[in-house]
Amino acid sequence: MKNNPQIVPPVNPKVPLSLEAVVPVEDVPSSKSKHALWYVGGAIVVLLLFGLFYTTLQKSKLTPPQKAVAPQPTYSLKPTLARSKAPGIIVSIVTAKGIDPKTGEAVNPTTTFLTTEKRIYAVTTLQNAKVGTKIEYVRYLNDKFLDNRSITISKPNTNNTSFVWSLKNSTSARLVGEYKVKLYTNGIFEKETFFTVR
Repeated sequence: MKNNPQIVPPVNPKVPLSLEAVVPVEDVPSSKSKHALWYVGGAIVVLLLFGLFYTTLQKSKLTPPQKAVAPQPTYSLKPTLARSKAPGIIVSIVTAKGIDPKTGEAVNPTTTFLTTEKRIYAVTTLQNAKVGTKIEYVRYLNDKFLDNRSITISKPNTNNTSFVWSLKNSTSARLVGEYKVKLYTNGIFEKETFFTVR
């Protein structure tokens, strides 16, 4: 198909040329090139949409699906007595070789005992100990747990309690080492003392 010849009006040197007038006629795009530009633009848009879809798909593979979380019940904690605050029922503790049966006080208090000592007493002095109060000891030998026992106050106005460790028989001997006795009132630490067996 031949192009129709373009008729160019004569140029008047006195009239200035417009910008459109200086563009050559050959540079005007044909209708076919306009369609090609639409195809290229459409292809770019399709590629961009495909890239966006592919990126979204890859992200969904990396992120595990979220499950609906059921609301958890809330629990209110009951107030508890702080372990650092002792009730102040145990005033003192001493170790001794004997005990006064009338007063319950220590006789011959000491912190050093022989392996053949028949009895070792841990005597505690109490104040305001109500009936039902639990006094417990935990004993350690060379920083390792040895044993523990407890007593419960059964009489009002009790001022002294004691724990006693006795040898089983005359041929028994105590283990040599450093002993530690920790005392608790109703499960709360109050006092501790130390003694040596050699």
